[in-house]
Parts: sequence; C-alpha cells; structure tokens
Amino acid sequence: MPAQRHTKESIIQTLQNLARQLGKTTLSKKDVTPVLPASSINYHFGSLGRALESARLERTGSADHLRDRGNVITDDDLFRSLAEVHSSIGREPGCLQYEANGEYSSKPFRDRFGRWDNVLAHYRKWRAENPDFCTTVAEPQALPAPSPAASASLAVSATPELRKGSRPVQLYGEPIDFRGLRHAPINEQGVVYLFGMVSRELGFNVEAIQQGFPDCEAKCQHDAKSNLWAKARIEFEFRSSSFEEHGHSPDQCDFVVCWEHDWPDCPVTVIELRKEILRLPSG
Repeated sequence: MPAQRHTKESIIQTLQNLARQLGKTTLSKKDVTPVLPASSINYHFGSLGRALESARLERTGSADHLRDRGNVITDDDLFRSLAEVHSSIGREPGCLQYEANGEYSSKPFRDRFGRWDNVLAHYRKWRAENPDFCTTVAEPQALPAPSPAASASLAVSATPELRKGSRPVQLYGEPIDFRGLRHAPINEQGVVYLFGMVSRELGFNVEAIQQGFPDCEAKCQHDAKSNLWAKARIEFEFRSSSFEEHGHSPDQCDFVVCWEHDWPDCPVTVIELRKEILRLPSG
C-alpha cells in the first residue's frame, strides 16, 4: 500500500476537517484515534493537546485525558458501555458501530481482549455473570404484528418508489461537502467516483476500470524516493465486508477501497475513504 506518512500539515488538516465534520471546537482522544495514530501525533507535536492548539482548536480538559487512560477504565466500565450500545441498536455492535456510538474507542477493548470477536465473547460471559446490571439496560421492545390491512398500508407508505405513477425516492448520504461532492457515497458507484477524485493523492495511477473482478487495475507508489511503482489490483465496495459476501478471492486482489470499513479481519489491505478524505483539503 502507498505509505501513509503523516506530516505536521496533514495532521493539522485532518484535525480541522474532523472537527468541522463533527461540529466541535475540540476533539477528544476517542474522536481522533480512529483516524490518526497517537504515535504520529506525539512524534510531531508531543501530545494531542499541542496538536489541537496548532490546528487552532481548543484543548481537551485534563479529565478527558484521565478518562482515556487504560489503567483507569475497568472491564466493567468497558462492558457497561458496550451493553448500552447493544441496547440502543438492538444487536451486538461491530467494532465500527461501537466506536460510532460508544463512550470509548475500540483500543482499550483490543488491548485487553484482542480481536473484536474475542471482545464479544468476553462481553457475553460478562453479561451472563452480571444479570442484575443487564436487566437495567433495556432491550428494544418487539413491536406487535400489524393487521393485514395495516401491513398493506405500511408497505405502500414505506416504499413510495413502488407506487404506480410515483417517482423513485432520491436518497443521499451524510453531508460532507468534499470538493463539490455534497454527500457521502451510499453505494459502490459513489465509492468509485470519490476514489477517482483522490486516487493520485493516495498514491495510485489508475490503468483501467472494468466490470469483472477485480474492478480496477492500477499502480501504486511503492517508493517515492526512488520513484518505484507496483501493480495494484483494486476491488470497490461500499462496505469492506461485502468483499467476503461476494465470494471474492483475497489472492487475486491487493486493495479493497470502500466508504465504510466494517471487517477488521479483512485479509486484503483496506482503504477506507471516509477516513482518508479527512487528511485531504476539502476545497
């Protein structure tokens, strides 16, 4: 994969883009960790607080730093937070689902339990050993089955694109306002379009786009100093997990380019555009 070298400038750009996207004047470690490695921030700035100041953002309070220290967060704290997300979405959350809704990042979970499937295995054991707590976390209530007449009415109102003479409903992703692309991709075609906008900045030269697997033949910059390039076979997916669902062979692909990376154990290198564009100027 093209080397992802974080410079001072790219870190500042990422922090500013992330703050704008989240609508915040400061960022916590939980906000930043999924898109920027702490090692790069510390190397260039010494701490997250100094990096935020360089990006003209407010520093987080000392209490926030204490909350994120692994030796303060107990296993019960982690699993209570996981249970709350479980209750709110109605199922055990994947790694990215937890990070989007949970109190902590996924790092303290992974540091203690390893892969996310191991995290969930320990979580299930914890739930079994703490029934009193789990009963305080309300599980989503099942809705009563609608009558046949109501079912027909709901089907018509929920799927207006199927009604005779009606126009299909146009759906849009979350607003991102990235270089003229007003909304985030909601399908594979949107991923292809966005990749085309930023492929050069990510270190790729595209040779061909095709309908068969893999979707794209390209070359990636292997060594910028020596100007050496390597062959890159790319498959586009909206979610990385679709690569497995579609039955693709990892041996015939070098990169999965997606909008949402929801498969932590993907055997192919994943480029998650949702995070990559945070490193780039949006104008």
